[in-house]
Amino acid sequence: MLRTAVCLALLASPLAAQDMLRPADQVRLDALDAAAGSALLTALAGGGRGDVDLLQEVMEGAPLAPIQTTLPGDWQCRTLKLGGEAALVVYAAFDCTITTDGDGFILTKTTGSQRLTGRITLAPEGMVLTATGHVAEVEPIAYADLADDFETDGTLWPIVGRVEQPAPDRARILMPLPALESEFDVLSLRR
Repeated sequence: MLRTAVCLALLASPLAAQDMLRPADQVRLDALDAAAGSALLTALAGGGRGDVDLLQEVMEGAPLAPIQTTLPGDWQCRTLKLGGEAALVVYAAFDCTITTDGDGFILTKTTGSQRLTGRITLAPEGMVLTATGHVAEVEPIAYADLADDFETDGTLWPIVGRVEQPAPDRARILMPLPALESEFDVLSLRR
């Protein structure tokens, strides 16, 4: 029942004012398919066999419709970085939580040296994450409080991505043209 209420709220109020995409992040999100294609080719050509197998597993499955998702709860989350400085880098799993706030979901990566805090809301592109990444020692700034021209100072950075849940125990966030290190990031969530 709670899942249905949150999903209906998402559908009724797409991308709330506090989650409006900064212009540079809209450009990133609009480039998702092109960035993914280029980064995937690089990762498949140059990634290690086990890492490529994991990437294939993470990307497997068509996403459920937003009203069918079951995002709230505790997750193990793992970042995969494609293209850029290395063909494919797969990080260890860390802890993430997703909670509801009445207008959408709050995603928090709570462990690891690079963390994130953000909101998942509904937009024309589907479910969209707007977040701020930060190093563990730095207090995050809300995405809505980032200046339009802010990219990164090495301790904070904007994050935007499309959220997909292909199964009740798996979700992924596709993050094109991230501010740090790679051409395309995927945050894999499992429970």
